Amino acid sequence: MKKRTKIIIILLVAFIALFFYGSKNFENDKNHLLHIKTLAANGNVLDAFNEMEENQSFTNPLINIAYNKWKNKFYSRFVNKDEIIEPNTDNKVVNDISNIYREYWINSSFKKNKQVFSDSILTSNLYDYLQQNGLTDLTRNQLEKSSFEEVKKVIESQNAYSASFYLNETYGLKIWDKQAEKKYTIELPLDTLTISVVFIENYLLKGVADFTTMGIGKDGGWSSNSNQSLYCNKGEYDLNSEKFKLSYLKHEANHFVDVLKYPNLSSTDLEYRSKIIELMYCSKETIYKRIAEFINSASSKERTHSHPYANYSLIKGMSKLLFNSEYESDYDKWKNTSVEVINNAAKQLYNQSGSKLLKDKNASEII
Repeated sequence: MKKRTKIIIILLVAFIALFFYGSKNFENDKNHLLHIKTLAANGNVLDAFNEMEENQSFTNPLINIAYNKWKNKFYSRFVNKDEIIEPNTDNKVVNDISNIYREYWINSSFKKNKQVFSDSILTSNLYDYLQQNGLTDLTRNQLEKSSFEEVKKVIESQNAYSASFYLNETYGLKIWDKQAEKKYTIELPLDTLTISVVFIENYLLKGVADFTTMGIGKDGGWSSNSNQSLYCNKGEYDLNSEKFKLSYLKHEANHFVDVLKYPNLSSTDLEYRSKIIELMYCSKETIYKRIAEFINSASSKERTHSHPYANYSLIKGMSKLLFNSEYESDYDKWKNTSVEVINNAAKQLYNQSGSKLLKDKNASEII
């Protein structure tokens, strides 16, 4: 037997042995990696970095390969800052605005006070670019008051669409140039509505969650009461799937209804209500995976970080009803609970939150 063949066999046997050694930790490793990526997606880039510094490797070899590949990209983008990002379009203005936001996302990611950094750096860079290229007639003070509206006008002049967000103390921007529209009738516990869904078909800038996770953390879409529409990232869904029908359509439609009925309700409480809706309707096809996602991305650290805080509050409320515990993070216990029992517990939480809002429709917090 040739020496090279022996080496290949030895490496193969070693890999197989390592695989079986790590296979028992596959689920834990997978969930831990998801947790790290979710921290980054939710704006906690510094926390994700600290987790990676503490967790240099995973037991399961397949998870470890994926982890190191992702980690190398993360460090290149946020730590070493030596990544070369290729433009998504030939349009120079769109590319330049996208790069201003990317630079801001990189430089603000490890800041403790992101809001101060955002106001002082992002707006200044946007103004300098727009003014120097003859793309605005506004003064610096005027642009500070309506910076995104002006950026939106500029993007529209380049035959593209855009949407801005302020989430987890970070300003976000999405840009796309192709969309299609379709109407859907959506049934909720107390309402039935027919609403237009705008399907985004080609992104030029996918947004901050996509950027901070190197393409892993993608949101499914959002609701826009000002446009009377839902916006959907079409590439994220099989339109016949439960994920689309529940985690997108019902979830976002519930936001649409709640914003109209309860205009002062915080984004965290809006998320809490819509995530409850998902668990009320999910079948075995998606419910356990969704619960695992909620657990892995839950955090009570910052109430203003709407998704992780809502996840924490939801799991806490469900834990009390199902397990009579303060907070149940043992995924096996959830998997051993029937879908019907989980659906009914979620319905209880939805009714409890609804009762609070009936008493005060102007409430800003219910959890």
